[in-house]
Amino acid sequence: MDSIQLIRLLDVLRVNSIQNAVGVSPRSIIVKGEDFRNVETVTIDGFVSPAFVVYSMTELVAEVPSVLVQSTLSSVTVLSSALTLTERSLVDFTFGSRPKKIRGTAALMQLFLRILLRSQGSNRFHPRSGGGMLKLVAGSASGRTAADIAIAVQTAKQYLINVQTTNRNIPPSERLLSAEIQALNVDPMSTTAFVTIVLTSHSGTRGAATITT
Repeated sequence: MDSIQLIRLLDVLRVNSIQNAVGVSPRSIIVKGEDFRNVETVTIDGFVSPAFVVYSMTELVAEVPSVLVQSTLSSVTVLSSALTLTERSLVDFTFGSRPKKIRGTAALMQLFLRILLRSQGSNRFHPRSGGGMLKLVAGSASGRTAADIAIAVQTAKQYLINVQTTNRNIPPSERLLSAEIQALNVDPMSTTAFVTIVLTSHSGTRGAATITT
């Protein structure tokens, strides 16, 4: 039986410009960038756009979340379901009967997420390994969830960087340079949370994992 898939592996697409879509209601923005063929999610200042329409490979229109309608917007992230920055365009994290080998950014992402989700002390050989994110995914979002997620990401990042520093055989594309929270939205009313974590390798490739509770 396959395990439940909790992780989507996504590409962070280049955004060249954003501008308000004049005359459009509810408030929306025009986003211009590169290769919008497989856009899956658009986030605006950390909130998921409730709706978007891709008009061409380089342009889309995204609705601004209601909480930001009166705000000055500062960041837009466009995420693609096609992982184009590695040797494989499709990465499957479901445990099936024929596991696939992965390399590059995908391998780095899988390793980081494994550490992020693991609870400290659960691995007898590496007791300090683990960001403790799994208990957050399995639980309900609350007022502390955002802070707990930030701590989990920071803990997993620092642990992996420390471990990889002593191993010179790791290729640059699988060596973690940074792990940053690109988007984070916690809704205590519905007890759900959405977080997108962007990893950058030493070779400069980037990938994003989106986890929802």
